[in-house]
Amino acid sequence: MAEKKDQIEVLSLPAYAQNAQENAEFSVSSLCNLGCNFFEHQNAPHRHNFYTIYWIKKGQLTHTIDTVTHVVKKNTLFFLAPGQVHQMKFSEKVDGYMIAFHDSLMCPSDKSDMAAVRNGLFVNDRFSSVIQISNEEDEKELDWMVKRMIQEVDERRPNYAVAFQNLLQYFLIVASRSAASPVEVVPEYQSKHNSALFMNFKTLIEERYRQLKNVSDYAALLHIKPVLLNEISKQLSGITAGEHIRNRVILEAQRYLYNTDLTAKEIAYKLGFEDPHYFSRFFKKYTNQSPSEFKELARV
Repeated sequence: MAEKKDQIEVLSLPAYAQNAQENAEFSVSSLCNLGCNFFEHQNAPHRHNFYTIYWIKKGQLTHTIDTVTHVVKKNTLFFLAPGQVHQMKFSEKVDGYMIAFHDSLMCPSDKSDMAAVRNGLFVNDRFSSVIQISNEEDEKELDWMVKRMIQEVDERRPNYAVAFQNLLQYFLIVASRSAASPVEVVPEYQSKHNSALFMNFKTLIEERYRQLKNVSDYAALLHIKPVLLNEISKQLSGITAGEHIRNRVILEAQRYLYNTDLTAKEIAYKLGFEDPHYFSRFFKKYTNQSPSEFKELARV
């Protein structure tokens, strides 16, 4: 009898990339230089506790992010946030790069302009971005930047971490220009203030969605009224704060249903529901499928 799969493995940076130093904040490498650990983990669903960018330059593979499978084309960029569940299945040798980094490397403050670029790529409604690089000049520029990152990490000259950080930020800016919905930074103070509040709200959801499921709970933590939180959310994302909370809970439920053998009851308790029947009704109300129906259809 096969062992029951009840967990989704979480990988840290040193365990994932052989060239990453212990306690490393970042890593960059061509895919073929990542070593056995990298390819051994790709067939099984897993999470990272760091941000990841994959640039597939050539070759064939399928990449499943949460429950969506992408057939990868040449010059595709994938941006994965910490906590996402993904797996890659290679049908032939691929060429490309992986860039990995912790949040501390990205930007000093959620109020910075770079935070808007980062969040546009990593923390969006789909929880990830898939970008096709079709502009030859952008491709050359991005390729130069990645090679320069690799050189900085390999040589470890004075202030190489600062150089890497600046190259990474420029890489994200150039990549964001190729996104289907370009990431724009709005300079007005009120827009920046609202954007910072909204990003704090999204961060709180990530930290508390198992315990807190009401808009009023998050509004209290942010020291604003629930109606204002809903207005800001609607303005910046097109959906209400309540929808963001529900979507995050449902996404995690779908991850467990798709990638583990846990029952709906076990998943309900993992997600902070005291009544498993209420969880099943909640899931069906917002997906039009019961948990068992979703599991059955997702694995076809």
